[in-house]
Amino acid sequence: MAVLSYYQFQFGSLVFGAGTPFVVTDISGLEDLPAIRNQDDIKGYNDGMFTGRDFYGGRSITFTLNVLAGNGNTAQTNFNLFQAALAPQSFGTAALNFLLSPSDTTKTIQARVRGRATIVNPEYTYGLIRTQVTLFCPDPRYYDATSTSAPMAPTAASGRTYNRTYNLVYGGGSQTGTVIVTNLGWATTYPTVTINGPITNPTITSNSTNQFITINTTLAAADSLVIDLNNRLVTLNGSPVRNLMAGNSQWFGCPPGNTAIGLSGTSTTIGVTAATLTYSSAYV
Repeated sequence: MAVLSYYQFQFGSLVFGAGTPFVVTDISGLEDLPAIRNQDDIKGYNDGMFTGRDFYGGRSITFTLNVLAGNGNTAQTNFNLFQAALAPQSFGTAALNFLLSPSDTTKTIQARVRGRATIVNPEYTYGLIRTQVTLFCPDPRYYDATSTSAPMAPTAASGRTYNRTYNLVYGGGSQTGTVIVTNLGWATTYPTVTINGPITNPTITSNSTNQFITINTTLAAADSLVIDLNNRLVTLNGSPVRNLMAGNSQWFGCPPGNTAIGLSGTSTTIGVTAATLTYSSAYV
């Protein structure tokens, strides 16, 4: 990621906005509330509606730009570079990074190109190219560009200790590690937890809501389990294993403020079993 100045944007390798030949004159959709999906339903032969739950839909962001000569290139050459950098993707998303003002920090949102409209007139030929590009963001939240990672290594179980070493390993009771997620934004964020064995039936719990996710498996020391709370994915050594989730598991997120996330399981080894929780503050 490039180091951005105020009112600059980066998509792929292209930096545009202030101080570049790609002058952004207007942006719509970036600071707007995204589309809302609602579950309201009609009351049939009665007035009004039954109220359901509301969810965020996707977000569309439209940039209006003037492309000029600069950086040793003609306006047309710069426009060719612009078109190449913002070509439509057939799948996936790419990071749109931006820094709007001196009072802000660099933010990021995942997006893909969905449209471009360009005015061709005499000004186009003589070096002033007016264009619009529209990006679609399946996840409407934008995040701090710098993520936070925190260890969740289990701690020793309570009980007796002995001053003698035995050649047996005892699977202790519940071993627990806890980390505080500090979400500075105003939208719910969904961390990713990576757990490295050995551990049996690893469980992550939101101590704020008592919601938890248990994966019914035993991890060896070489195994890596990833629980992606945002995309609701569970992978073991890179392969999907969502079928291993316990039936009473519930997906959860971290609302604005502090949320304590705990890790527990059995048959852990202190100093070997480890986990890392990664998150970014979220905004909408």
